[in-house]
Amino acid sequence: MKKSKNTFLIILTLLLSIPMSYSQQTKMASSSEIGEGSINVLVQHNVANYATWKMAYKKDMKRRTKAGIREKLLLRDINNANYITVVFEIENLEIAKVFFLDPYSAKLMEAAGVTSKPNFLYFKTSKATAPIGTSMLFVQHTVKDYDYWKREFDKHHNVRSKYNIALTTLGVNIENPLNVVALFSSVSPDNILDFLNKSDLKEAMKNAGITSKPIQEVLVLDEK
Repeated sequence: MKKSKNTFLIILTLLLSIPMSYSQQTKMASSSEIGEGSINVLVQHNVANYATWKMAYKKDMKRRTKAGIREKLLLRDINNANYITVVFEIENLEIAKVFFLDPYSAKLMEAAGVTSKPNFLYFKTSKATAPIGTSMLFVQHTVKDYDYWKREFDKHHNVRSKYNIALTTLGVNIENPLNVVALFSSVSPDNILDFLNKSDLKEAMKNAGITSKPIQEVLVLDEK
C-alpha cells in the first residue's frame, strides 16, 4: 500500500507542475457552447450502509481537495438509498483519473463499504445552475446530431416547466461529444415521475434523434 501511495504522489507532483490546467486549455481552445464549462466526473456505486460510507467519505475530503476534486452534488437513488451518485467538479482531468484509479483510493472505498464496481463518467458542462429542489433526474443518452438535438431539446422547455422541472446541468461525455449528460431538479419526485410517465417525453426524444436507450434515474439530494 505504501508503494502505491508513493507512486500516486510522484505522479500527482508531476501533473501539478503543468502550468495550465485542462479546463483552462479547453476554454482557450474552443469558443463554442460545449467545452466552455467545467470538467466534472459523475461517480456511481452501491454501498453496504450509507451512514458508514458517508463517514469514511467525509474523512477523505482533504485528500480530494488537494487533488482539485470538489463535490457538487451528493445523491441517493429514490428506490435504493444505498445506491450513491456523486458529481465532482475537477480542476485537471488527468489528475482526477489518477486519483480515482489509484489502488489506495480503491482500498479506501472497499473499507467504506462500497459493494459494486464504481462507474466513472467524465463530462464537460455547457450549463450548470443550482437545483430548485431536492429531487433530481439524471439522464444520459447518445444523439445523432448534437445541434439538432439541442434545438429540439430547447423546444421542450415548456413541457418541463409544466411539470415544474428545471435543467440543472447539461454536458457531454469527454470521450464522446454525442453522448449527452443532463441533470434536472424539482421540488418533488412525483413531478419527475409524472414527467417521465405522463408527458410526451418518449416521442420528443425520438424526434430529437436519440440513438441509444436513455438512462433515466430519479435521485434525491443528500440531507447535509
